[in-house]
Amino acid sequence: MQKIKLIALDLDGTALDENSHLPERTKRILEQAAEAGIHLIVASGRAYSSLPAEVMEVRGLTYAITSNGAATYDPESGERSFSCPMEEDKVEELLRELEEEPGTAIEVFWEGDPYAGRRFLDNPVHYGAPDRAVAYLQRTRTPVEDIFAFVRRHKKDLDALDIICEGPLDKAEWIAKLEKIGGFYVTSSTPYRLEISNQNSGKGAALREAAARLGVSMDEVIAFGNAENDVDMLQSAGLGVAVANSPESVKSQADRVAPANTEEGVAQVLEEILFKS
Repeated sequence: MQKIKLIALDLDGTALDENSHLPERTKRILEQAAEAGIHLIVASGRAYSSLPAEVMEVRGLTYAITSNGAATYDPESGERSFSCPMEEDKVEELLRELEEEPGTAIEVFWEGDPYAGRRFLDNPVHYGAPDRAVAYLQRTRTPVEDIFAFVRRHKKDLDALDIICEGPLDKAEWIAKLEKIGGFYVTSSTPYRLEISNQNSGKGAALREAAARLGVSMDEVIAFGNAENDVDMLQSAGLGVAVANSPESVKSQADRVAPANTEEGVAQVLEEILFKS
């Protein structure tokens, strides 16, 4: 691998600790890397507005890849530098399938903000979300009375749509439906949801686009992740690093396994590679 010129970083379960905070040591190492001329990119499944403030305040942050690669932002200006919205006709086909399953909840990302049906947000657990996710969902999602009508109003420029799934069987059924429609990038960062966007999106695709804009070869990129939605990014990078708390299916696709996020595995690997002779 050539000298590292770009660090790409998943957040939840990777750079963030068990309380979804960025540890001080990790922040310090990232800022030292930026001071040394290395580009920093966060790559998240989150919408732009729900990225943690403490992450966005890291000095030297170059880009924020959001919604699993559907939109990339310049953190300094808050403006989009890249966008890959869902196809209007595919959204309409998906809505017809969803309308036949009224017990399935959805949330959508539009113009960098997440929205969800009010009934879902009033009781996310009823729709399959775990107790631990309730506070985060209610804090970050804007409630909408009629989520299907909202999607139809904005179907020309949606970043992503997430389906809340109660279990593996429900998830598998939806994957089969999505494959039949076609034209989607489908992934998952948690056991209870499917994350759907344009077939040309994905963290890996957005990272390659950002690196090209910066004049950085993918051989000069190190990427960190922990979930299924990070795999294409780990495979695209010159050095793909999965943290130890990742599923085996993710670790098997990485070049290296770092200590868990609770042990600041990102900081440990960066200290070793960048700052230890």
